[in-house]
Amino acid sequence: MTTRTTGDLARAAAVSEKAVRLYADRGLLHADRDPGSGARVFAEDQVEVVRRIALLRGLGVPLADVAAVLGAVDPVAVFDALWSERRRAGAREAGAAEYARSVLAGAPRELPAAVSYRDVPERLLLTLAASATLSEMAEVLPAATGRLFAHLTEADVPLAGPVHVRIRSRATETFPADLVVCVPVPAPLRPPAGTALEVDPAHREAVVGLDQRQADDQQLLVAVHDHLSTGAAGGPTPWGDNREVYLPAWGTGAPGVVLEVVVPVAAPA
Repeated sequence: MTTRTTGDLARAAAVSEKAVRLYADRGLLHADRDPGSGARVFAEDQVEVVRRIALLRGLGVPLADVAAVLGAVDPVAVFDALWSERRRAGAREAGAAEYARSVLAGAPRELPAAVSYRDVPERLLLTLAASATLSEMAEVLPAATGRLFAHLTEADVPLAGPVHVRIRSRATETFPADLVVCVPVPAPLRPPAGTALEVDPAHREAVVGLDQRQADDQQLLVAVHDHLSTGAAGGPTPWGDNREVYLPAWGTGAPGVVLEVVVPVAAPA
């Protein structure tokens, strides 16, 4: 059987030897060892594998996703799913660039809806502290909410309102935000380990509602938070942590408002 050394394989596939070694170390290439020298040797069919890896890497596909595509029974279907997400990410990046340009030009992005105000009565909240970077939010928030819902189910206590998240610090792709996931409850209960029972005082809050498409636009979401928390709405003075209220329609594909960005504000004199 014809075999190729690392150098031979690199030249045949027009990649560097360093790339071949990396792909082999990550398990993307199958290598044997020469019994005499102990050096890696590759079967002829690995040339096409390297070329496919290089093709995907040229599109910016991470190695973990390259492995998922090449290891799939239907690599085209896996690639299509990845590329669809890439297109969505590209649209979000385009929106982010547009927002950055508008800020630099002194014209902040227009809000998707007018700011409204409402008075919230005192209520009891079962809470769970969490932290997450931007990329972790999609996993951390449902997991924390699921824990709280499980506690309510076990205690046979109904939910007394929509779930909301208090945002104590902003998240980035690198630094996690400090979050508190809150579920309203109708009466006192013994909080399970790791949770707390809190009184949310009566307050007024400024609100902007978003539909699902708007809520999925990370840059728009940031712009709304910034607008409310800096008092740019021109209304009462903000105080306290920003919040996001997840309405029952969240994630269902239903039209209309699914998420509310909220900031407590000073009560009228």
